[in-house]
Amino acid sequence: MILDKKKAISILVLLAVVAAGVTAFVMWPKRYTVGQHMAQTVVFWNDHDAFLFLTLNSTGRSRNFLQSKLDGPKYAYLTLLAGGLSDFNKQDVVAYHLQASGQLDRFNLPEKTVTYGPWTLSDGHLQLTPLPSISGEWVGTRWDGEKFVPVPAPLPQAPARAQSPSNSTLTSDDATDDENSGDEDDGFLNKASRQTFKDAGWHYKLLTGYESNGAEATLPITLGESTFNLTLQSFPVQKGGSRFDFLSYGTRNIRISGDKLASGPNTLWTQQGWQPVSKAEYEGLLARYGRRGRHSTPVTSLIWLGVLLLIILWRFGSWIHVLFTFATMKSRVLKNMATSFSFPPATPVQFPMLDMEALDRYTRAFEGMGFTRLLDFSLVSDSPNQPPSFCRLLVHTRHHCFGEVSQIFPKGKAPMPLKCSIQSCLQNFWTLSFSDRKPQAASSLMRRGKALGICMPDANPSELLQAFLKMREQVCLDLGIQTVNDDTLEAYIAKSQRSATEMREAVQSKSFVQGVPEVYLRKVSLLQTKPEYVWLGDYPKEAEQRRQGFNAFAAGAH
Repeated sequence: MILDKKKAISILVLLAVVAAGVTAFVMWPKRYTVGQHMAQTVVFWNDHDAFLFLTLNSTGRSRNFLQSKLDGPKYAYLTLLAGGLSDFNKQDVVAYHLQASGQLDRFNLPEKTVTYGPWTLSDGHLQLTPLPSISGEWVGTRWDGEKFVPVPAPLPQAPARAQSPSNSTLTSDDATDDENSGDEDDGFLNKASRQTFKDAGWHYKLLTGYESNGAEATLPITLGESTFNLTLQSFPVQKGGSRFDFLSYGTRNIRISGDKLASGPNTLWTQQGWQPVSKAEYEGLLARYGRRGRHSTPVTSLIWLGVLLLIILWRFGSWIHVLFTFATMKSRVLKNMATSFSFPPATPVQFPMLDMEALDRYTRAFEGMGFTRLLDFSLVSDSPNQPPSFCRLLVHTRHHCFGEVSQIFPKGKAPMPLKCSIQSCLQNFWTLSFSDRKPQAASSLMRRGKALGICMPDANPSELLQAFLKMREQVCLDLGIQTVNDDTLEAYIAKSQRSATEMREAVQSKSFVQGVPEVYLRKVSLLQTKPEYVWLGDYPKEAEQRRQGFNAFAAGAH
């Protein structure tokens, strides 16, 4: 009885220390900063006019003293767990009109102006129309000869009836020039649109910020007898895997010059880093552009902390029950884990509770980015507790990655939300996965060193793909590996089967004395959604070892 009292007192003291730490962390004064990143630049020009569209993403973050200390290279990824990368995101589109005479005019397009959709010519004027699946508050834009006017999104159309599968002819991956003639839709201009612009005497270029590696890349723009130069400078590709700062990659600055430019050489945009702002200004931006439910007041946080402490006390009231759970949990978990999967074809009508609206929305978004459907299936395993599920598998043969749109239907519970993921296999059995699904607490037991995963619950498919491709490029550079270019259904099945085996091995080697508390702590942390959940496995350690090996080799060579 005395021992039980001592244990109870120890638990209370520990929880009091945790509560005090969390309270101090919440109440600690913060520094508020805002940074801006250029996502892309779209350029169109003919013999008379040129149009430049700059997509700018403003990001905000608030950091206290401790978070600032953790922001260094050694603790960069711990910062993700302490507060995420950003609190809000605001998109702006700035347009420039350049005439052959050298007159350069700047236009701030309205908020909620899209940068992705079909580009066309309307009565000879440039026009961007939003996709039908996009929210009605977003608009496109059209040049009317004097100014830019908003273009509303067309009404969504009923989804087309699924066609029977047919053979296809693959094209090479060299369809990346402005005047390419590939059959595939690269997400910017499809083949028909490219031909329309070419026939009308238009040229075009999509600049992503990676056209140069620290040096300058120049795009000549010829208007009549005049030539203007659009020069873009990018940040060098980072060779260390210890920092993931959105402002440290992509475009550093972009400027335009030319002998006849009326205003002389003009810097259109430059990266200025994180700029301090007042708390009032920051909170105004957060209220307007922040993710709903992203932050709560200190009082609300303390109330939730008190409730969680009571739940924890109730849950761990019996130490005998805890010890018995620890002794038998691993064997019960392994018994319920799958050792193999099968992938029988399925149709949406087989699942009455399937979210058809979300399925159609995700499918249109993925197909708009260049993905093609591979298979609709329901995952079946040899586990006795495998819940029914529906999955639509898509593949991007140019980027060599798979896309999944899936929904799980737990027995006796409401269906889980339909979400998506983008996956890719790399050499040496490394894998990378990005998802907009909030992670499960128990997934920490199945983490593997070479299976990197990032969850971005608030991201749309386009943002997910962009972040996935940038992260994959960085990982391949740091580890000296390449993407596995096998886009077949067989490759996907083999990857899934291998993952099942690796997850069982990860659980088998996991210490549940340490792992079970991690699961419950993770459940608490997941009560509040963060923009990113990151698992990098052995990647930072392997990248650092490889970098040190290169340094040692270079030193020996001298």
